[in-house]
Amino acid sequence: PIYVFGVRANDALAELAQDAKAEEMMRRYHSRPGVEEVNIFGDFKSQGIRGGNDDTFLRGGRRFTFKVRTSGHGDRLTIAAGLPFTNDGAVVLEGARIYHGAEYFLPAIDAGVEGNIETCWSVAAMRKDFPENAECSTKSLSDKNDDRIPGENSVTMHRGIHDFEKDDEVKDLLFIDTCKSLAIEGCEGDSKSNNKVKNNDCFARYFYDAGYDDERLLCENRGIGSNCNLRDDDNFRDFIGRSPIWDGEDDRLIYLAKQSNNFDDFCKKIDEANKIFKDAFTTLEAHIFDWRNDIAHVRISCFPDDWHGDDWHGDDWHGDD
Repeated sequence: PIYVFGVRANDALAELAQDAKAEEMMRRYHSRPGVEEVNIFGDFKSQGIRGGNDDTFLRGGRRFTFKVRTSGHGDRLTIAAGLPFTNDGAVVLEGARIYHGAEYFLPAIDAGVEGNIETCWSVAAMRKDFPENAECSTKSLSDKNDDRIPGENSVTMHRGIHDFEKDDEVKDLLFIDTCKSLAIEGCEGDSKSNNKVKNNDCFARYFYDAGYDDERLLCENRGIGSNCNLRDDDNFRDFIGRSPIWDGEDDRLIYLAKQSNNFDDFCKKIDEANKIFKDAFTTLEAHIFDWRNDIAHVRISCFPDDWHGDDWHGDDWHGDD
């Protein structure tokens, strides 16, 4: 299947949801047993008269018509589309029965591979794609699609665009606690020690103060009933370097720790990461989608006598709408 609720998204769904691209989806299903035909539709300009589209994506309220050639054998239809104005949203029709007059109404799903911060620079839509009256249409950062903010790590129903009241709310979500803000005794940023005395367990102390409480990560000894002896910095870095669990793929702090040569280097990388977000807090308008309703409608019409060979496009389409 393309997705399973509660399970981590596959690479094909991740690419579709984050980047509004379907190449990986094509590779995933092309020539797979039981799949008769696979195709990508990414140019909506050709139906300008019927659908009123002049874009590379389908705007709200518009329709796109295409034909599926089944050779009389296909009886199921799957459609997957990315939502370019979200961080990792998609809409999927999965294995639906094909029959004349069939109609399906689809909700949005969240691939769970990227944090839902909905900033101008973190969605697949580019600056030119935003309406002229949208604030994102004036920001050069809108031409970026930075997808490094970790997501929920599993597929869920999409909860919509968050309505952040103030920039501080976004900063609270994105900013990493600096070493100075935690002021860990004997480590970088501790004003009392004036950086003259260094503890050798700064990584473990930092992660504990940042809210990590897994003894497997923090403690060198994990015997039942024993006190926790914090890992020293070399032991901590060696542990996360070898651990298949703490791989940093969905955890920015672990990722930065793995990339660091020592604790001071780790602190500098945190400052650099925070700096990236400092002046980039323009978010998408919360009303850009109405998430209370299904957001896509698929209608199937079957007219075998009107199909024309291998055509996948044209104004005489008679297929799936």
